[in-house]
Amino acid sequence: MSNSKKIILSLPEELLDRVDDCLKAENKNRSEWVREAIVHYLAEGEKTRIRVQMEQGYREMGMLNLKLSEEGLAEDEEDLAVYENILLESE
Repeated sequence: MSNSKKIILSLPEELLDRVDDCLKAENKNRSEWVREAIVHYLAEGEKTRIRVQMEQGYREMGMLNLKLSEEGLAEDEEDLAVYENILLESE
C-alpha cells in the first residue's frame, strides 16, 4: 500500500475489545479490519443513497403513471362504446 497514510484512532476500550475478538475469529490485523469496515460502510451508504433516489423517482412517477393509466382507461371506454354500437347495429 504505497499510497497509504497512517491515522490515529481512538476507541472506547469495550469497542476495541469487541473488534479484537472479531480479529481473532477472522485472522486479520486491525488495519485490514478497519479498511474493510470503511469500505463496507461507504458501500452501504451508496446503496442507501441510490435507494432514496429510487423511492423519490417512484413517488414522482406515480402521478404521471396514474394520469397515463386514466387516459388509457378513457380511451378503452371510448373503444368499448364504439364496439358496442357496432354490435347493436349488426343485430
